[in-house]
Amino acid sequence: MADDLKDPTLSLGERQRLAPNEWLSFDQVPLTPVESTYIEQVHIENLLLFVPIIIAIAVIGILVNLPILALLGLVTAALVLAALISYGRYKVAQSLAYGVFDYEFVMQQGVIWQQKIALPYSRLQHVSLSQGPLERRFGQHTLKCFSAGSGSAEITLPGLSSSVAESLRQHLLAKAALVRQASSAPSDIEAQASLNSDNLTDTTKLASQPNAPSDPATPSDKHE
Repeated sequence: MADDLKDPTLSLGERQRLAPNEWLSFDQVPLTPVESTYIEQVHIENLLLFVPIIIAIAVIGILVNLPILALLGLVTAALVLAALISYGRYKVAQSLAYGVFDYEFVMQQGVIWQQKIALPYSRLQHVSLSQGPLERRFGQHTLKCFSAGSGSAEITLPGLSSSVAESLRQHLLAKAALVRQASSAPSDIEAQASLNSDNLTDTTKLASQPNAPSDPATPSDKHE
């Protein structure tokens, strides 16, 4: 089948098709989940975000002399909304996983809308690590991968330990450099072959030119 695909004379109808059971899938290799301490970090972030908001709502309601039933209803609605958002962030954190493959880096996330991103090393341009205050507390980093022609990070992966994050960043950059080097090698070979061909052509032209006529002999001076 590989020879058929390489032969440009074959039509699309003559080429063999792969059956669905022959398709390759990232699901065949289990992905690696992020650190379990990232879940604890998300819980603390939720508390730091929503507790002050709920307290502020209650204080404002008391200052404006809201009826007690209205104040209780407002605080209850804020608690329910905070609980739903916190649970959603918790489930998203649980769904985070990544995989390092031969030709691409894969990340998956999402609960209701699941997303799996595969970034080929040939498109990988830059990899950065960031660390916020809570991440420093838990010894974690967020890895960001930037692709060619994209101003924003195509992959943002939090919940990586310090040792894993730095090793993964160096590995991804090394793989991207190897892919770029391999892709540029044929061009260098073609350029060198073209240069050698031009030199050979110039040498052939010089060799094929007839010898320049020798200077005519200087006649002898006549004696008087």
